[in-house]
Amino acid sequence: MATDQIGDAGALLPARAAGEAVPAPGRSTGPVQPGEPVEDEQALTRRTFQTYVAASLSSFAAIVLGLPIVGYLAAPLVSRVTASWISLGRADAFAKSDPQLVSFSITRQDGWRQVAESRAVWVRTESDRTVAFNGRCTHLGCAFSWRTEGEHAKRFFCPCHDGVYDASGTVLAGPPPRALDRLETKVDNGELFVLYQDFRLGVADKESV
Repeated sequence: MATDQIGDAGALLPARAAGEAVPAPGRSTGPVQPGEPVEDEQALTRRTFQTYVAASLSSFAAIVLGLPIVGYLAAPLVSRVTASWISLGRADAFAKSDPQLVSFSITRQDGWRQVAESRAVWVRTESDRTVAFNGRCTHLGCAFSWRTEGEHAKRFFCPCHDGVYDASGTVLAGPPPRALDRLETKVDNGELFVLYQDFRLGVADKESV
């Protein structure tokens, strides 16, 4: 039997049939029509969409801003030597026909450090011009020398693997894959300069590194 109920404020509420569920406070008692949007689901969908958009924008901004920083930090990690003009002394000191060895130091970038390394060139006079050879054997980079006597007299000889070159740098014997690497030279106010750089070892083509 239906009876009236007393609400929180003491007011009488409409009677309900036995077994009829009492709606929770704050909830609508009207039926939901088919196809009618539910407010909670709509709010959840909007929040999810906004979250995805915000996350995407944040990721894009991080990538755009981060790439230059990564490049700046990673660039010094690449070990490299740039070509540079090196003074070898007075040009007239190399007038004699036999090749002469000149040693010096270069600076190499190693990570965030600058490292000084020893290098050498062989200088000889050909007719009216001065020729300079990189002091590394083109096979594996060993130091070679000019022989004045013995089996390899008047030849450049690399003792590591018996590489032999003639005075012009051409390979005569051994494993070197190409001739000695010639370097550009210039004379300024009577002083001889060489544009020193290293080249890839063990390959037939002359490729700077």
